[in-house]
Amino acid sequence: MMAVSLKPVTVRLAGVGKNFGTMQALCDVSLDALSKEVIAIIGPSGSGKSTLLRCINLLEIPTEGRLEIDGEIVLDIPQGARMPGHRVLDVAQEKARRKSAMVFQRFNLFPHLRVRENVTIGLEKVQKIPRKEARRIAEELLVQVGLADKLDAWPAQLSGGQQQRVAIARAVALRPRILLFDEPTSALDPELVGEVLRVIRALAKTDATKIIVTHEMAFARAVADRIVMMDQGRIIEIGTPDQIFDNPQNPRTRLFLQRLHEREADPEEA
Repeated sequence: MMAVSLKPVTVRLAGVGKNFGTMQALCDVSLDALSKEVIAIIGPSGSGKSTLLRCINLLEIPTEGRLEIDGEIVLDIPQGARMPGHRVLDVAQEKARRKSAMVFQRFNLFPHLRVRENVTIGLEKVQKIPRKEARRIAEELLVQVGLADKLDAWPAQLSGGQQQRVAIARAVALRPRILLFDEPTSALDPELVGEVLRVIRALAKTDATKIIVTHEMAFARAVADRIVMMDQGRIIEIGTPDQIFDNPQNPRTRLFLQRLHEREADPEEA
């Protein structure tokens, strides 16, 4: 008999919706992300990918639905219920962010801090790690992402790719259970994309559950355990990379991938 994987669920979204005024950004989204799993979220612009990611660490508060992390209910808003009060939301956000870290499109480095201090600040201020130990962790991670010679540089002295690698080191330094990447290469010049993707690919082997919003299809296929396809605020298909890219079942997924292939084949036409 074939062994069944019993990996625990790290993140569970159940019936999550998100409205911005009259616009519905997410509708009845449910997803389980397993321990150490790599999930790539793909789909057209405006499909709700980034909003979904931001609902996991509660940078955006869902209008409805339940968020669980490591089996603990972090936030539960029944359909049609009022938004919880500030005290409830503050507690929920603290729980979510204690176990997650996000890498943004635009790096979000502190311009007044040198590279090393951009990585140590969260360790010292949030996790209360002594400065000497925080510096050791930061330097070790910056070596791993290829920035050993940039410890004392200012963010403005770095290329976009180098800044994003600092942002990745800062997120990993917190040793989160969940690493969230929001289109980490979309703000980079094409020649800088590869260096960032190589770092993220190396991270795929680490213990954190990783959820990556990306428009880099070859990268998604190479690193992801599962692909999530979104359209119009809904998850419309989930499968392994081979299933999604070689034999998609949803017509909208097929059309999306076909248009990507056409754009890659004739970028001037796109």
